[in-house]
Amino acid sequence: MNARPARLGASALALALAAALAPRAAGVGSPGGPERQPRVLVLRIDGVITGGTAEYVEAGIERAKAEDFAAVAITLDTPGGLLDATRDIVKAMLGSRVPTVVWVGPAGAHAASAGVFITVAADFAVMHPTSNIGAAHPVTGGGRDVEAESGKDMAKKVENDAVAFVRSVAEGKGRNADWVEKAVRESVSVTATEAVRLHVVEATATDLSEALARADGRGPPKADAGRVLHVKGAVLVPYEKTVRQRLLSFLSDPNVLAVLTLVGMLGIAIEFYHPGAIFPGALGAMALFLAFLGMRVIPVNVGAVVLVLVGVGLLVVEGFVTAHGLAGAGGVACLVLGTLFFVDRSSPEYQFDPGALSISPWVVWPTPIALALVLGYMGWKIARGRRAPLQLGAPALVGAVGEALADIGPTSGDAFVHGEYWQARSATPIPKGARVRVTGIDGLVVTVVADR
Repeated sequence: MNARPARLGASALALALAAALAPRAAGVGSPGGPERQPRVLVLRIDGVITGGTAEYVEAGIERAKAEDFAAVAITLDTPGGLLDATRDIVKAMLGSRVPTVVWVGPAGAHAASAGVFITVAADFAVMHPTSNIGAAHPVTGGGRDVEAESGKDMAKKVENDAVAFVRSVAEGKGRNADWVEKAVRESVSVTATEAVRLHVVEATATDLSEALARADGRGPPKADAGRVLHVKGAVLVPYEKTVRQRLLSFLSDPNVLAVLTLVGMLGIAIEFYHPGAIFPGALGAMALFLAFLGMRVIPVNVGAVVLVLVGVGLLVVEGFVTAHGLAGAGGVACLVLGTLFFVDRSSPEYQFDPGALSISPWVVWPTPIALALVLGYMGWKIARGRRAPLQLGAPALVGAVGEALADIGPTSGDAFVHGEYWQARSATPIPKGARVRVTGIDGLVVTVVADR
C-alpha cells in the first residue's frame, strides 16, 4: 500500500535533479547558457593611408562595438601615407573597447612608414613570414626630407613629435620602443622573423585564420584581462567600404584628382566656346565637384590649382582674341606647371612614403598638352569661322554656284542656288542644266554668269 507514494516521491526527486542539472550541462563553461561562436570584423587597408582610410577604420571599430564583435582584425599592406590620418587610425585603435589584431599580409606585404604606427597600436600583431616592416621617417608631400623643404628646426620638430608618438604607443602595448624609434629616425626596416625576435610583433602567420588562432587567449604584454582575445574558431565577417568611403579612396589618388581638375576645366571651357551645349558644362561641373571633394582628402597646392585655372582661361582667350598664339602658349605652360606642383610639398600634413602621393609623368605632361590641343583646335575653328564670308541673307548668295532650271537670258530664267529657287537674269544666254555663278542680286532676282 505504501509502494505507490514511494515511487512517486522518487520520480519527483529525479525530475528535480534533472531540472537543476540541465542548465549546467547545456552551458559547460558558460554559466549564462551555450557559448556563442565569436565573430571577428575584418578590415582591409591596402594602399596609401589617407583621410578616407581613417574614416573607414573608425567606422569599422564603431560597428564592432555596436554589434558586439569579439575582435577587429586589420589586414595591412601599405607603403605609408599622411601622418594626420595615421594618428586618427591609431587613436581609434587605442580607444577601442573591442580588441584589435593586425596581420601584415598577404605574402610580400609591407607595413612601411605609417604601417609601423598602426601595427604597434594593435593588441596583437602578426606578420606574414615574407612581409617586412619599418622605414617610418617623415618626409614632405613631395617626397623630400622635411629639413630640405621647411628647414632644420621644423624637421627636428616633426621627427621628435613622430618619435614621441610612436614610442608612447609601443610602450603602452609592451613592444620594443627603441626599435620603433630607430624606424622613425633612421628608417630601418626588418623582416617578419626579425620583428618577432625584436618584440615588435608577437608572431608570424601565413593567413588571417592562423593569425587569429595564434592570438586566441593572448593580448599585448601589458594588457589587462579585458584586452585578452577570445577568437578561437571565430566567424570572419568582412567589413566593406561604403560608397562614400570608396569614393574618398578613389579620389585620394593625386593622379585621379589632377585629371578630374583638367577634365572639369575642359568641360567649362567648351561651354564657353559653345554656349547652350549644356552637357560639356554639366560634365565639367561634376568633375570639378569631385576634384574639390578629393582636395579635402589629400594636401593640394592652392597655387597649382590657380595656375590650372589661369591656363585654361588663357586657352579660352586665344579663341576669342587675336594673340598670335601667345595666350595659348602661356596657357599650356600654366597647365603643365600647375599639374607638376599639384600636391602641396610644404603641407604640414606630413607623410612617410616618398612616392605615395606623387603624380605620374604620364599625367603631368600628356594630359595638359592634350587639353591644350583640344582647346586650341576649337579656338582655331572659331577664329576661322569669324574670317569666313557671311553665309546668311543676300550677301551669302554672291559667288554661290547653282544650276539653271530653265534657259536663262537677259529678261527671264530660273536657277537653283544655295538650296533655294530664284528668278535669274544673264547678259548672255545660258542653257537649262548648266552651272551658274551668282554675281549680284536685285530684290528677288539674281544676276548670274555661266560657271566654267
